[in-house]
Amino acid sequence: MDFTTALGIVLAELDPKPWTYTTTDGTTLTIIPAGFRADHDAAEVIFRVGDIEEWVRTPDVQRLADALTAGESWTDVSYGWGLDVVTADAGVIVAVHQGDVTASVSLPPEQRLPLASALGRALDVARGWEDDA
Repeated sequence: MDFTTALGIVLAELDPKPWTYTTTDGTTLTIIPAGFRADHDAAEVIFRVGDIEEWVRTPDVQRLADALTAGESWTDVSYGWGLDVVTADAGVIVAVHQGDVTASVSLPPEQRLPLASALGRALDVARGWEDDA
């Protein structure tokens, strides 16, 4: 692990604030590390849209952050459950699916990189709770 990554983990663990974005209609997207000890690659970051949430494991959070940074979409939905993040010129749509219920939030294009940065911070904290074994 390099110094920058280690410093990011320490700083994020000292103050693991959730990242939130609220639309004009009052829909809120919240990104926060789950905060539980886990095996390597098994810690999770919570994506909450309104009252609906999806817990995503660290390897997928890394892939999602990389996709957002590159301006690409990402999905992990299986049998109606999961998370969709669609990137387009008009912005980013984050949708959480729980069976027949879907909650989504639309972010303007200028929020794409702050969202990717928030995912990186949440990932640093979640990785800090993983056992290295």
